[in-house]
Amino acid sequence: MSVRTGIGRIALLSLVVALCPAGPVSAQVILEGRILDDSSSTPLPNARVVLLNRYSRYVASEVTDPAGRFRFERKGYGVYRVEASAIGYKRAVSPHVWMTLESDSTVVEMRLAVNTVLLAPLEIVALKPVRTSPVLEAMEHRRSRGLAVHISREQIKQRQPVNISDMLLEVPGVYADRRGSGVSGRKLYMARALPGSGGGPCPVQVFVDGLRATRDADALIDDLVEPFDVEAIEVFRGLSSIPAEFLTADARCGVIAIWTRRALPTRQ
Repeated sequence: MSVRTGIGRIALLSLVVALCPAGPVSAQVILEGRILDDSSSTPLPNARVVLLNRYSRYVASEVTDPAGRFRFERKGYGVYRVEASAIGYKRAVSPHVWMTLESDSTVVEMRLAVNTVLLAPLEIVALKPVRTSPVLEAMEHRRSRGLAVHISREQIKQRQPVNISDMLLEVPGVYADRRGSGVSGRKLYMARALPGSGGGPCPVQVFVDGLRATRDADALIDDLVEPFDVEAIEVFRGLSSIPAEFLTADARCGVIAIWTRRALPTRQ
């Protein structure tokens, strides 16, 4: 009797369990809405909308479309909040929104107020125009008028000469006579004053940073400066083209003006 009763109870319990659902079935719930300008009621596109849970923790995020609309789809019910922000507007957070199975779609409309930023007073200060080096201005004037052959630092870097005379000998009308001393032993001459041309040797005059570096044909040009120290070179081959600052008694032989990186603004 007791065994049968026990079996009957088990069967009845199994029947009750079979008839009762295990719990609420997971369903799709939708939270959608629009973000508007508070003053004009116009939609705010590209606004960032963040879905938060009941503890204000991040769940998902969207960006509003051109009509200011957004949409979140979640499985199952829950409690959420919506946070909206846009450039130039104050951030806003909605109250808690209860998503239940009875209301599978909820619409939220949020309005953002313009975020007014106070700017500090502007003070306009007159600035003097930037002036380049007077040496550079004079050099550019001579180059533009064709008074001198100009050799730039960029050309020197590309050529990578061992001595500065290697660059100068590529200038038409410039020649060298070896004297057998110094770094290279080269003495430079112009075509009109070659040794043995009737007038005797007439070496060119060399100026470094505006100062005459050769006197009485004593100094050789490669002993005066190394290539990597040079910023620019000017070669004056005619007496009529030589500027007044380089016009000496021996200027008829030609003038080479070397400008080092100490004298001119350097360019990296």
